[in-house]
Amino acid sequence: MKLRMLSVTCALVLSVGACSNGGEEKESPGPKEPAKTTAAKVAAINPLTGGTLKKTPANPVFVVKVDNTPASAPQTSIDQADLVVEQTVEGGITRLAALYYTRLPGDVGHVRSMRATDIGIAKPVRGQVVASGGAGKTISRIKDAGIPIHSQDAGSPGLSRDAGYAPYNVVVDLGRLNKDVKNEQPERPYFQWATDAAAPKGPQVTGATVKFSRSHTTSWKFNGKAWKRTNGTSAKEFGARNLVVLWADEKDAGYTDPAGNPVPETTFQGGGKAVVFVGGTRVNAKWKKANNASTIVLTTRDGRAMKLPKGKTWIELLSKRESTALSAQ
Repeated sequence: MKLRMLSVTCALVLSVGACSNGGEEKESPGPKEPAKTTAAKVAAINPLTGGTLKKTPANPVFVVKVDNTPASAPQTSIDQADLVVEQTVEGGITRLAALYYTRLPGDVGHVRSMRATDIGIAKPVRGQVVASGGAGKTISRIKDAGIPIHSQDAGSPGLSRDAGYAPYNVVVDLGRLNKDVKNEQPERPYFQWATDAAAPKGPQVTGATVKFSRSHTTSWKFNGKAWKRTNGTSAKEFGARNLVVLWADEKDAGYTDPAGNPVPETTFQGGGKAVVFVGGTRVNAKWKKANNASTIVLTTRDGRAMKLPKGKTWIELLSKRESTALSAQ
């Protein structure tokens, strides 16, 4: 099967600035979402980082659901993901969706169950969800969205249990799993990526805290090269050049967990407020995503295009109810 890939589309980066404290200016229409393309037209790039690929990976994008609580610590191989999304689940805790494309580690974990929010996380890059299992309603919705599922409950290859205790002991060998999957390649970039290293304009910061709920806050520190969690559970922390905080609509998923907690569903389409940390610079922005399968388009508060510098990105996907959830130092 001919592999498909996306392309580099623009040659320059527009400098971006932080939003003023005064009233907002009238918003311009902003940039349009890039169309999908093929590798036959131009040189291939990594849709998850914007970096040039020496060759097309012989695998699809795997979206691995990883527990983010002390019960399953330590997380393993999070640092080898190309992009990570942190999302809210029941009880105010969070779960990670770690997206792997250029590397396929043999010990990603600990793997937990999928959520309907994963549709909007996986669809832009034709991702395949890897999970321990999931609620019947969620599995049906993800399958109806055309997203392949590989789960421990269904006996998918590459998933097993280590010496920990269930349900916090599932791991996946992505190389083994890849031997039994259809190699469906991405067709569009996750973000609009910049082609040079131009830095945006904005206040300089070295730390940030993101409050998902009364139960969970993620703390960050910029070490001069990358953003890393200071309260994470990973054996080796993910280093993000871009830390992107997005506020999205949230609704009830329509069922409860075994403990009786209602399960929330963050809607990863539409748009809203955003704050983007590019290196040590904070930029107030907005985001738009036309549908679950669309590229995320960022603009400054006054409507100017904002392209992310190429590199690894961590997305904090927050509910719009947590309007004051972010602080930066």
